[in-house]
Amino acid sequence: MAQAEVYEGTLDEITARYGKELSGLRLKVIVDDAATSGNGAMHPFYEGATPDQWIEALRSWAASHDSNRPLLSEKAIDRESIYEGRGE
Repeated sequence: MAQAEVYEGTLDEITARYGKELSGLRLKVIVDDAATSGNGAMHPFYEGATPDQWIEALRSWAASHDSNRPLLSEKAIDRESIYEGRGE
């Protein structure tokens, strides 16, 4: 029997990093106790997150976006350009 390898991280992280390597393999998924209640049922983040967890999640989400992308120009968000051609 082959020795099992351990791939640790979120499902998104693991598939992004090892997706093609894992293709065709039999996988065993283990969920951390922190993500489950006493009976093993998963609960959505919003049901049990503390204010500090919400803050960390928001900061993490914001940091995951490219800050070098250009903002919309004043012309692009100008009221006249938004409603251009209406009411004629």
